[in-house]
This record gives sequence, structure tokens and C-alpha cells, in this order.
Amino acid sequence: MLLCCASAYSQQTQRGQTSSIREIIPGHYMFSSGDLNSGIIATSEGVVVFDALDSVAVARAEREAIANTIRQPVRFLVSSPYHNPYSKGNAAYADVWKIGHELYRADLVRQMERDKAPPEEQKARLPNQTFRDRITLYLGGKEIQVLYLGRAHTRGDCIIYVPQDRIVYLSEIFSAGQFLFMNDGYGLDWLKTVETAAGFDADIFVPGQ
Repeated sequence: MLLCCASAYSQQTQRGQTSSIREIIPGHYMFSSGDLNSGIIATSEGVVVFDALDSVAVARAEREAIANTIRQPVRFLVSSPYHNPYSKGNAAYADVWKIGHELYRADLVRQMERDKAPPEEQKARLPNQTFRDRITLYLGGKEIQVLYLGRAHTRGDCIIYVPQDRIVYLSEIFSAGQFLFMNDGYGLDWLKTVETAAGFDADIFVPGQ
């Protein structure tokens, strides 16, 4: 099942944009701001957030929604595309261990240098840990797999797969109801990556948009 959903809890960001959080299945949520989605995995030992979205204000709104609905601390932030709409909010997670693919980090550095981002912003947005093929988190009795399946919308995109709950978070690898810009995409590789993700033993696939 490809998930497209409305909200159970909504609020306004500082920019007046509506944001919302919805429970998908027990322990799994989707936070939406505009047409962008962030995945949330809640456990008894804390929360994993997948993509911080497009601003510090939106990221803070997500953290507030997590505090109000889940009432568990955010322990990890996993990032997939380096593009600003998914990584600008990283700066709101200074107290959280940040994870991203090694190519994600390289491209994020390049983008921030091109944008002339201040050094303090660059430091706040970069991951604390990178990986090449996979990294597995064990949190609150859940096995949370962060996987690199190949080039897609960017060359460093990753997914999150939680086998016991049969759910996959796709980030910007897949967008529901619209076709993404191809300027940073990798054509046939992207299709292969989507096909690989679709082959996972899962019932729910959460898109990035």
C-alpha cells in the first residue's frame, strides 16, 4: 500500500504554513508540511525522524508535534536527499545524532558552499555519521534498517525499512501524485532503485511527497 494521508494533529508554522502529523500504524507516523513528508518511527526508547524538511521553523513544528503526540525524545535524524527542502531543518536537531549516506554528506557540503551558508549552519546541518551500504539501528525492540539502494533523485538517497512492522519510508525516491524534477536525477538508475524498494517484504510504502 502506498500511503497518502491527511492529518490527525495540525498546527501552523512560523511562516503560516499548515503542518500535520498522522499515525500510520502503531509506532509509525508521517509529518507533512505543504507537500513534503517526514517519517517518524516511535519506540519505547525514543524516536527516529527521517528528513528534517525545509526550514528550522518546520523542523521545530515537527519536534513540537512529536512532543505533544508521541511524548518520546528524538534520538536520531536520518537524512536522504541533500536538497534544501529536506535538509534545511537539520539545524533544529543539534542535540540529535544525525545520519546520512556518504554521498549525501559530500553533496550537502557542496550545496552549502555554493549557497554561502554560514559556518555554524554548515556544522549544524551535517551528519555526525555516514554509511556506504547500510546501517542498522536497534531501538526499543525495533530493528530499523537505513539502506542505500542506488542512485535515484540524488546519488545519496536512502530509505528506512522496519521489517517487523512491514513498512518502508521512501523519502524523495518516490513521490505520490507528481513527477519530480530530473535535473539531479539518475534516470534508469532511479527506476532500478524504485523497483528494488518495491520488492521489499512490506505492506506500507511512505512517499516523500
